[in-house]
Formats: sequence, C-alpha cells, structure tokens
Amino acid sequence: MAASGKRVLIYRLGSLGDTIMALPCFHKIKESFADADITLLTNKPVMAKAAAAETVLGSGYFFNRIINYPVGTRSPRILFELILQIRLLKIDTVVNINPARSRMSLLRDYWFFKAAGVKKMIGFDAGKEDFEVCVDEATGINEWEAKRLARRISILGELPLDDDRYWDLKLNKKEIYTANCFNEALPSGIPVLAISLGTKNPANEWGMDNWQLLLQQLSARLNGWMLMVIGAADEKQTGDKCLEVWGKEGVNFCGQTSPRVSAALLKNATVFIGHDSGPIHLAACVGTPAIGIYSARNMPGQWFPRGNNNRIIYRLPECAGCGLEVCVEQRKKCILSITVHEVKQALFDIVTKTNEEEKMSPLITQFQ
Repeated sequence: MAASGKRVLIYRLGSLGDTIMALPCFHKIKESFADADITLLTNKPVMAKAAAAETVLGSGYFFNRIINYPVGTRSPRILFELILQIRLLKIDTVVNINPARSRMSLLRDYWFFKAAGVKKMIGFDAGKEDFEVCVDEATGINEWEAKRLARRISILGELPLDDDRYWDLKLNKKEIYTANCFNEALPSGIPVLAISLGTKNPANEWGMDNWQLLLQQLSARLNGWMLMVIGAADEKQTGDKCLEVWGKEGVNFCGQTSPRVSAALLKNATVFIGHDSGPIHLAACVGTPAIGIYSARNMPGQWFPRGNNNRIIYRLPECAGCGLEVCVEQRKKCILSITVHEVKQALFDIVTKTNEEEKMSPLITQFQ
C-alpha cells in the first residue's frame, strides 16, 4: 500500500557493502512512495568521485537527486546549508535507514530534520536492538544487517528479504551494454571464478601468500575455468599477480568497471571468492554463490551476504568481535588461521551442489 508523502528524503550513510544491505529498504521506500519526489542524503568520501550509495544504486530510479555531506561534521555553516537545502526542497517525510549509532545521535538527527521543517519521521523509533547488535533467535547468530534495517521501516509494510525483486539493482541499458562489451572479449561457455582481494580494513585481508597458493592449486584442479579479478584501480597490480599465478585464461578488470558494471559481470560468474567487503555483497546480490574469507573483527551473522548458496569461513578466537580495523597485537590470527584447503573445499561444495542441481558434467576435479 502506498504511503502518503510527496517529497521524501531517505537518510542513509555507508560504504558499498552497507548500501547493498540497505537495497531492500530502498525498494520498499520506492514501492511505498510510488509517485513521490525522492532525495537521498548520504556521505561522500573525500577522495571519491561519487558517494558509495550512488555508485551502487545508480541514478534515476531509487531517487531523483542526491545531497552529500561529510560524515561527523560539526561545522555550523555546513549544517545550516543542509537545513536550507532540505527546506527549499519542501521535504515532508524523512525515512531513516541509517543504522542508529547511539540514542544521542538518533535524537540529534531527529531534531536536525525537525529544524529543516520535516513533519513526518519514519525510522526514528529505536529499541535496544538498534543500538547494539543482538543475537537473532531464529539463527542463533548475530542479527543480519538487512533484517535489522527492514525492521526500522516496518511501518511501511512487510519486506520479504528472500524475494529477489528487492535485491534488483535496476541496472540501466548503458550499464548492461558496457558489461556486454567486456563479456564479448571473454571466451563463451566456460565457467568463471571471480575474485576480489580488496578491503578497506587491513584486519580483513587474508594475505597475498594465501591467495597465490589458493590460485595455484585451483588452477591445477579447475578444468577449463577462467579467472576474473575485480576491484579498484589501486588493486590492478595485485590482480596482475593473481593472473600470473593462475597461469591460464583470465582477465583483470580492476579499475576498469564501476560497481554496477561489476555486478553485471559477476552475474555471469560461476563462483566468487572474496573478503568481508563490498564485492562479496555485489556478487551475492546478483545471485552468484560466494565464498567469504572473514576475519572475526565482527561476530558472525551481521555482515553475511544475502542468499543460501554462500559459504562464509570464520575463526572465532578469544578476541573475536574486537572491531579493529588494524590488528597488530594478535597479528590477525583469526583470518590468517583460515587454510587454503578450507577455501578450496568450500568451492568444491558449491560447484558440486550446482552440478547436481543443474545436472551438469563435472567442472572440477576431486580435491585431495
């Protein structure tokens, strides 16, 4: 059922992976305010050309315009200019799908939008589970972030997170055409292993030695597969090293594609392997089975990618849940204790299941 409101503002901060977690909420808001003029208020990294939300969601479908601001600003001038922009747009409804950081921050955001003349506020009623990550009784692990966000806007109606429609990136014709141009340069009809070594937190890095050993062993065991490396421009050299170790058919797309074009490319991949970072959520978003090599900086559950065909590999030492971006004292013992064999076995399990479901001939040799 469509909700009232002609001029709506969506308040959402975060990175690439965070935005994908919020994708069902963006769909629900668009569905609920079908004829509304929608503005997105989000953050833009200093060195980036566009906000993370814009690189994931594109433009023209989920919102009509975007307003960026530096996160954590206390500048009276910047805050006054934001209030003025919102007032000039005559926003009547704000939908808050920004994870609550504290009661004080939520209250501060509430009164900020009130000062901007907004009358209807959605997503500002928060409970304990919105200020701290709680265990989900249904799964026995930490509540999934997508579920937590959906609960924040439950007033708009049920949001079935297992429905593929709510994970549709709404890629436009130009993005699909660009991805098809890249695909034309690739051999057709062969399985593709997609990987991404990037992550914004050094604590989440598995290490180049592990990646090289993994790719060396997989290359000998994957019959007729090719390797696809995706990532940012500053990961191109690392991607080239991966192709060198792979030693056969492969392509390095690092720095050549936007996140949305990468999503279109990943849709054609057979399996994806990556860290706890944005690309694994892109792969899962488009339905590609993903293997996640995760550190224990966050406890299991909250940042898992969508879908039931993924394999997330964890170690939980006594320091699990530290939240560290850089781990010095424990020397990343959680993620570095994950073995190459475990990752290979996870891939083998996924491919075997796919072969059985699709009645395909074997695409992989038996692991020792």
